[in-house]
Amino acid sequence: MTKFLGHRFVRVAAIVLIMVVSCMLHSMGQRRVSPVKPTTNKVMTAKQNDAKIAELKRKGFVIMGDTIVTDSVAALMNDTIKITRMTYPKLTSITIGANVWDPIMRLFGQSYGGMDFSAELSLWNRIVPTVEIGFGSANNTPDEKNFTYHGDLALYGKIGCGYNFKYNSKPDYMALVGFRLGYSNFKYSITDVTIDDNYWQEQNRFEITDLRSNALWGELVVAMHIKLFENWSAGWSVKYHFLFNYKSNPAADPWYIPGYGTRGSSISAGFSLYYTIPFNKDKWPRDEKRKNAYTGQPIDSPTSTTTRRVEIPGPGSGN
Repeated sequence: MTKFLGHRFVRVAAIVLIMVVSCMLHSMGQRRVSPVKPTTNKVMTAKQNDAKIAELKRKGFVIMGDTIVTDSVAALMNDTIKITRMTYPKLTSITIGANVWDPIMRLFGQSYGGMDFSAELSLWNRIVPTVEIGFGSANNTPDEKNFTYHGDLALYGKIGCGYNFKYNSKPDYMALVGFRLGYSNFKYSITDVTIDDNYWQEQNRFEITDLRSNALWGELVVAMHIKLFENWSAGWSVKYHFLFNYKSNPAADPWYIPGYGTRGSSISAGFSLYYTIPFNKDKWPRDEKRKNAYTGQPIDSPTSTTTRRVEIPGPGSGN
């Protein structure tokens, strides 16, 4: 009997030991979790966060780090003030001009020249196709020479295009660089030619008339338009021109080419008066002010130093 009770006690003890070991192994396999104080903050959704930022921008504030400042101060602190590009309609304006440089110079004794009229089409306030039509003549007796060059009044034409580097501002002021292709067909004469005959002690006089020629040339043009009042403006230009071809005559080559100038000169100037007719003006951009790079709002007083320091709502805050 005693032996039976001993065996039973051993079995019970073994079962209890196995259960204790199993519980210990199970508890060791579990991950310990540190207790955390529950938060009372509400989680802000992405939509609510965007709405909060948009509200601050509407009020003229910018978030910079942990500080909210006015948009003008943000622009100064970051040195990122931007200018909004001024976009003009395709057909911006047409400008009619009259070049009065040669008439003025002839009043001061220039022996050649004429006058031309131009039409400029402004596309997007940037590309400026141009057509010019004019006339010119010459009547020159060179110093210490024995002849007079007479160029009949003749027409000439030019066609070209310019690029306005001030396209991002008002059309009242333009800085243009462009190219022209010019052509003229003209007549000229060499008159009052005198030759001394030393043997007979006589002076022979003759002339060469009705000489015809034509010329094709190119011009590089730098020009400036400046508004005077309302739709009127004035402009200066400097031209570098070069001959592609001209018709030569055995008797005498042309000295003056209408629209080009004297054949031996490669630089000329111009002064024009313009009248501009605007198109699609309702689509022209309004006067633009400096804009903040963050908000896009105008900066009226960039030197302002107004700052308001506040707490920035965190991503987990519902306030």
